[in-house]
Amino acid sequence: RAQFTGLPVDAILIAHRIGVTVAVDRSQAGRGRHKRMAGQPAIFLSPDHRPERLQWAAAHELGEMFACEAFQRAGVEADTSEPGLREQVANLFASHLLLPSRSFFNEVRCVAGDLLELKAIFATASHELIAMRLLDLPEPSIVTIFDQGKVTRRRSSTTSHAPQLQQTERDCWSDIHHHNRPSERSADDFTVRGWPVHEPGWKREILRTVAHECEW
Repeated sequence: RAQFTGLPVDAILIAHRIGVTVAVDRSQAGRGRHKRMAGQPAIFLSPDHRPERLQWAAAHELGEMFACEAFQRAGVEADTSEPGLREQVANLFASHLLLPSRSFFNEVRCVAGDLLELKAIFATASHELIAMRLLDLPEPSIVTIFDQGKVTRRRSSTTSHAPQLQQTERDCWSDIHHHNRPSERSADDFTVRGWPVHEPGWKREILRTVAHECEW
C-alpha cells in the first residue's frame, strides 16, 4: 500500500505514505499509541535515543491499527478473540514489517546467518529482533540473550520451553563476553554461534544454537 521498496524498512515513512501522522509525545508513558485526530489516524511515539525502538513502536502501532483487518482475513471475531491476541498480532505485524520474509531469508542465506551482517542490512531492526526472527527458519534452533552475564531470554523454535543451557553454549558465551568478538563452537548434536552487542557500561551477547539432526 505504501509502495515502499528497498532495505532497510522504514516503518515511520511507511506510516506517512499511507496517511498516518507520526509525532513525538514527550508526556506519554508507553513507547507508542495510536488514535484518530480530526478523523485522521495518528501515531504518537515517546522520544528515544535508539532509532530501532522508535521503528519498533511505529511498526507495532501500525499492527494495532491493522489488527481488525488481520482478524477478518483469518475469520476471527475481534470482539470475542482471546485476551492478548490483538497484542500478539501487532507484534507479529511489526516483526514481519521490519524483517519481511522474502528479503530477510534471502539475506540470511547470503550472509550465512551472520547476525552482525544482517544488522547492517536491516538497520531499523534491533539485534534481538533479528535473532528472534531467525527462529522462523526451518532448522530446529534456540536463541539465547545474555545481559551483563545473565540469561535474560532463551527461546526455542520447536518447544515451548528451551532445554537447559549446555556447557558448549556457556563456553561460546564466555569467549564472546570476555573478548568482544563473535565465536562458534560445536558439540555432537548442535552448533552454537554468538555475537557481542557491547556498549559502554553494558554487555549483551546473543547466541544461536542450531541442532544437527536431533529434536529438542
